[in-house]
Amino acid sequence: MQDYDTTLKYLSDKFPKHFVELIFDGFEGEVTPLDKELPTNKRQSDYLVEVKNRCSDCDTSKFILHIEFQSSHDVDMPQRMLAYYARIVDKHKLPVYPVVVYLNPANNNLNIPDEYVNSIYDKDIMRFKYKVLKLWEIDPSRIIDNALYGLFPIIPLTNHESTSDEDCLETCFDLVQNVNIDDGTLKSDMFVCTGILAGLRYPKELVKSLMKVEIMQESVIYQDIINEGIKKGRVEGMEKGKEEGMEKGKEEGMEDSIISVLFTRFEYVSANLVDMIHHIKNRSRLNELLKLAVTSKSLSEFEQKLRSA
Repeated sequence: MQDYDTTLKYLSDKFPKHFVELIFDGFEGEVTPLDKELPTNKRQSDYLVEVKNRCSDCDTSKFILHIEFQSSHDVDMPQRMLAYYARIVDKHKLPVYPVVVYLNPANNNLNIPDEYVNSIYDKDIMRFKYKVLKLWEIDPSRIIDNALYGLFPIIPLTNHESTSDEDCLETCFDLVQNVNIDDGTLKSDMFVCTGILAGLRYPKELVKSLMKVEIMQESVIYQDIINEGIKKGRVEGMEKGKEEGMEKGKEEGMEDSIISVLFTRFEYVSANLVDMIHHIKNRSRLNELLKLAVTSKSLSEFEQKLRSA
């Protein structure tokens, strides 16, 4: 599963109503998360909630909001959305409002369809429409002014006009760190999510320079990454030193964390690369490598930067 996909599913599970407000500006009503597993196909949707309007003028008082998150254009998206639609209606027996949220402004010049059309002999057999939302066209003030803090991690992907990359990201990370919620772990998770999503748009080195390891280590998402990496398999030499002093133990714990992140993201880490990481004893350098493991686009990019340092 893509990192951005995991990130957005986490955020939408934690803040389901904020994502409804992303689609329906000024929404007032109730939101009930639904089981995302659909009949026939075990593939889960990204976001699925039951929405109840409090608006007396609305033509539909109850419906299902379905959102799929896309980092890049998929030519099969219309067929996929149609298939989702049919399975959701089949399972929940309610009207469905389908949305595709595109994350990466690299798609800006592409012709992104918002419908599926089946025509035979010049006759429209079916015309199925869905909403396309491009985050790079969203004004971030809409999120900030309405205190939709569950959406703060997506702000790096919104429209910042002439703001420099560095100023933009510093502002985004500050917003997340200063969000007015008491749950420190959730704030750490949001911080990690911000970094992962920012990597879709901004230079990896810039994102890495703003990621704070001490915050990352308090994040449940980060710990899940570590645990998943451990489950997928360890290699010889990964066990932490137990009798060689506290500092050495901390260093080896950091080495294990780096390798576990790489295992989780890329599913394979060569014995040679593991050995290179275990030979690094500089704690500052290990901190840099941990951030690099989270933000690198590929294992080869990580290895190349490790070797060039």
